[in-house]
Amino acid sequence: MVMSPPRIAFAIETTLGNAVFLQNLKRAMSQRTDIEPVWLPIDEHADDMWEHLPLVRSRLSLRGGLRARTALQRAAEQGVIQAAVVHTQRMAHLVHDFMNRVPSVISTDATPSGLETYLRYYGLRSQHAGWVGRAKNALHRRTYAVAKGMLSFSEFTKRSLVEEYGVPGSRVHVAWPSVDTELWRPNPGRKAGDGRVRLLFVGGDLDRKGGLLLLRWARETRLRGWRLDLVTSQTFEAPPGVHVHVGLKPNSPELIGLAQAADLFVLPTMADMSSWAIAEAKAAGVAVVTTPMGGVGELVRDGVDGRIVPVGDYAALASVLDGLVARPEALRAMGQEARRMAEERMDLRTTCDRMISFIREVTGV
Repeated sequence: MVMSPPRIAFAIETTLGNAVFLQNLKRAMSQRTDIEPVWLPIDEHADDMWEHLPLVRSRLSLRGGLRARTALQRAAEQGVIQAAVVHTQRMAHLVHDFMNRVPSVISTDATPSGLETYLRYYGLRSQHAGWVGRAKNALHRRTYAVAKGMLSFSEFTKRSLVEEYGVPGSRVHVAWPSVDTELWRPNPGRKAGDGRVRLLFVGGDLDRKGGLLLLRWARETRLRGWRLDLVTSQTFEAPPGVHVHVGLKPNSPELIGLAQAADLFVLPTMADMSSWAIAEAKAAGVAVVTTPMGGVGELVRDGVDGRIVPVGDYAALASVLDGLVARPEALRAMGQEARRMAEERMDLRTTCDRMISFIREVTGV
């Protein structure tokens, strides 16, 4: 008797970089036959009852959790769900009853402790203090305990799960941001060949991602012979040498082409947990300059395939950029190492194989 592959539900919020995670998962699983994925994208905004309830619509974690709960219940009504993956934990807080019935895994790039960095950056009050902080901590501990396992996007977040929230290390699998290395690959034909060093920045939130520091460098550097392509969410008047790109979609030919034409990817992020953009750049064979914020610094080997600069340190950033732009041969060597690391640690299908093996092991399907 031939057994049908297990149906695994993937309830994934689609805010910010999570949409890239969902798109890449679908790409990696498109030809798999050992499982039957049930895709449940949880949109930030949807024309449903939760969008119109005053106390619910103002809180993404609340309306997102209710949407995830509804989506999982409907999926279960349409056929047996043997296991589930919920991304992220704020989608899981209201589905404990489902997770108690169906063995589930939670995936996340950050714990509440890690997200304090964002609050400090935006000048907001800590959510970790007082009775409110203790209540939230207890809720997260309970949610993590209900899950059979955790998928973490960095060793940084895994340490937080284990040390601050009591999740056994054996139940946490680290899966770095990964990309289709056949789609994102070096293409020497894209290089301009005009002698200019091409820099690339990709970040919707220009300020938080460190784009303003990069623009300051573009205005103040005395070096010539460079071009900066800046991919972000809003257009603005840019200084000479800077080209702004708005509206580029994840995995689009335009975005891939910019990466393949680049010599150096720069993401001097001020608040972050992980970065798909860095994985994409490295797969395209591009050296990377970034900061050690959250788990981002894990993706770059300082002096091998890029450079790590202190968070918010403009002088250090400017010095590193001037030094690298003046040495294109060093960038080429770093780019080759970047591609090698991407093939070994960031390949989408390899990462997905390991994730599915972990999910099946901890859920028993």
